[in-house]
Amino acid sequence: MLKILVPTDYSPEAKNACLYAYHFAVYTNSSLVLYHAMPQIISASDMPFENYYLDEEQEKNLLSDAYKELLKKHKLDPSLVDFEVKVNTTNVITNGIKNAYDEFDCDLVIMGTHGASGFRAVFLGSNTAQFIAEAHVPIIAVPKQYTFKPIYHLIYASDLQNLEGELAVLVPFSAVFHAALELFYFDYAGPESEKLIFDAQQYIHSHSYQNIKLTIKKGSIHLSIAENLKQQINPSNTQLLVMYRAEHSWIDKLLIGSNSQKMVLNPGLPILVLHKGQ
Repeated sequence: MLKILVPTDYSPEAKNACLYAYHFAVYTNSSLVLYHAMPQIISASDMPFENYYLDEEQEKNLLSDAYKELLKKHKLDPSLVDFEVKVNTTNVITNGIKNAYDEFDCDLVIMGTHGASGFRAVFLGSNTAQFIAEAHVPIIAVPKQYTFKPIYHLIYASDLQNLEGELAVLVPFSAVFHAALELFYFDYAGPESEKLIFDAQQYIHSHSYQNIKLTIKKGSIHLSIAENLKQQINPSNTQLLVMYRAEHSWIDKLLIGSNSQKMVLNPGLPILVLHKGQ
């Protein structure tokens, strides 16, 4: 059973992420922690003690009621998923999310890719991207208006340089859903490609998880790996795009690079970002 942190600012995009998280929790028998950051307009030390906690308690009740009303509006039963709420004051949203994640010993973060009040910006260039870049926790970023679908097909782009380590992270997540894990390798006809492909095929064939497929595509040297990947994704039969972050990996460049790099990968699918060591 997972414990899932769901940051929200009450925006439509955040509400959609809450709905996704609810369905995800039902599907995986997990629980939710709803988190909202209140702006720290004045320091807590300057605010009367009783008012400070009264405001947070009021906000917690508001968050809980808003969540239940959202579910009822969509004819969903709140009693199917256990949930807790966390509200605090912070001017640095990413810090607030990380602190809530640690406090509740969460396993996963699910958050929207567009939003207001601190989340307004394009994913891979916003506070969401900053959180992904800084936090070493698994995160699912949900696109605006995406509706949850049972997860049976995941896609991951690999350079096959560290396949054993990557599968050690990816397979347990895939196994939760009994999902097919499709690995995309873009072949640029380099001198090492043939051996990498052969070794990968042998390793996948001997792996205990038999629902792994290696797909080899001709890579264009004129396109980045993100652009190559975008051309190959079929959102109609894929429910999750997986990115595995290791130091100096291509996703680091995507997160930290220019605005054009950040905008290039927009598949319209939820993106699961896993980190080295998970």
